[in-house]
Amino acid sequence: MPLDWTPHPAIPPLSKAELLRMTPERILAYWERREEAIKLEKEDPYRHGFELDIWKRADEQLRKHQEILIMGGNRSSKSHFCARRVVQSLVENPGTIIWCLTETAANSVQFQQKLVFDALPKELKGLGRGKVGYLVFSLKNGFTQQKFTLPNESQCIFRNWSQDISTIEGGEIGCPQDPVNNTHNIGYWADELVPMPWVETLRFRTVTRNSKGIISFTAVDGWNSVVKSMLTGAKTVESTKADLLDGEEVPLVQQPLRKASSVVYFHTAANPFGGWAAMKTQLEGEKRETILCRAYGVPVKASKTVFPAFSDKNIVQAKDIPVLEQDADATWVLSIDPAGAKPWTMVLFGIDPHGVAWAVKEFPDFDTWGGWIDLTKGDKVSAGEAAQPNGYGLKDYANIIRSMEGDREVDRIIDPRLGAASYQKSEGSSNIIDDLSDEDLPVSPAEGLDIETGLQAINNLLAWDRSREMGFDNHPKLMISDECQNLVACMQEYQTGDLKNPAKDMVDCVRYFAIGNFEYFDQEEMMATGGGSY
Repeated sequence: MPLDWTPHPAIPPLSKAELLRMTPERILAYWERREEAIKLEKEDPYRHGFELDIWKRADEQLRKHQEILIMGGNRSSKSHFCARRVVQSLVENPGTIIWCLTETAANSVQFQQKLVFDALPKELKGLGRGKVGYLVFSLKNGFTQQKFTLPNESQCIFRNWSQDISTIEGGEIGCPQDPVNNTHNIGYWADELVPMPWVETLRFRTVTRNSKGIISFTAVDGWNSVVKSMLTGAKTVESTKADLLDGEEVPLVQQPLRKASSVVYFHTAANPFGGWAAMKTQLEGEKRETILCRAYGVPVKASKTVFPAFSDKNIVQAKDIPVLEQDADATWVLSIDPAGAKPWTMVLFGIDPHGVAWAVKEFPDFDTWGGWIDLTKGDKVSAGEAAQPNGYGLKDYANIIRSMEGDREVDRIIDPRLGAASYQKSEGSSNIIDDLSDEDLPVSPAEGLDIETGLQAINNLLAWDRSREMGFDNHPKLMISDECQNLVACMQEYQTGDLKNPAKDMVDCVRYFAIGNFEYFDQEEMMATGGGSY
């Protein structure tokens, strides 16, 4: 009698070739084991549910960081991962308190609460009202009183940000002791469009019990303030080739400027339950941005950047930058944007023999001074901690310049307006250009072209033929070290016309360099190469 194979995307039936090689007894034994596994998975996913490979990557980042942001494509399994890990923390770690948050009460009941209920062990789903433990659930109303308590005194509480934020300003979340069985100490799961003030409050609530936070986000919703703060200036630390984008690299893991956080991307193709074959058909002929969002979880920015060509392709790990190699031949330029009360900004560029400019050092750097811009205040870009007054005088900056340059022979350029602006000293009037020369650091005023011309010059350096693979004859003329995190963030967030946007200060350093049309200069052959873009 022919066997009836229950369809299952993760446990394939035997192929025709395998059926021909196996005895009827072995075929029947495999069929029985397979049917039992499918049955158990459905009845008790807590103990028998499938753990996807992409979940392992998220687990790794959650062990390393206090918080992860999961960016998911359509049907990528991110929400099922979150619900599973919430339940595991509650069941395995007695006394755990977890807050699950989403946009509205209706969303909580219909989506988040159902996922959590489905992830519970079979025996707990019928717990009801007991002396120890309280769990009553219905599809219509969710959990009674929007919470439940397990016999081990763990408690899950559901909230939404249509409520007053004061509802989460007190209390401790997470496990009161070290988690067991290699589980995570989860304190909160915030799903979809969580406002930044709520995230900041939640982070403080995790401190006492050293718990973890999970934020899940669907890329099609674009960027809100939380996503913006995480992705601007983030380093890609793991990536893969996108088969729907002709092998273009797409991120798997990124490291935000905030070191306690990590970003993990759930690609739909990695979820065998997600209907990837059908999605591939639907996405044929769609725009690159649509494919990035729906298949790979990469969101599209709502606002238009001044530098649309700037991307991960322009960001390179410091160890891979040719001008930083020992005995490398390069022409060096330091671009300086002085200021009054707030710190100066400076960027050091090395131009290689092929005419490619590499931004290798910045001041203030993120690791030492913090962020130059603050992305946690909603849509508005604010000055970060690195942009606050530091009380430095010219001699302090002269020492910083020497430290940035080392023993390199460097050309220096400076904002022509502030560099030449007169100020009074005890011995008479002077300016920054003259005072730096007195420090044996000669500097020249940058070209005094208008801002729009300078921004176009930057875009010229960023340009390359994206329809072709990047190579020797098809390459941007401006690359930035991943250690210049403040510069990367400012390039991503600068908006033209907003002279008060603090991102402008770092961008100005690039602008002075770009309009100078600097070239590689071969000292031996007395010839120059480079300038412009491919």
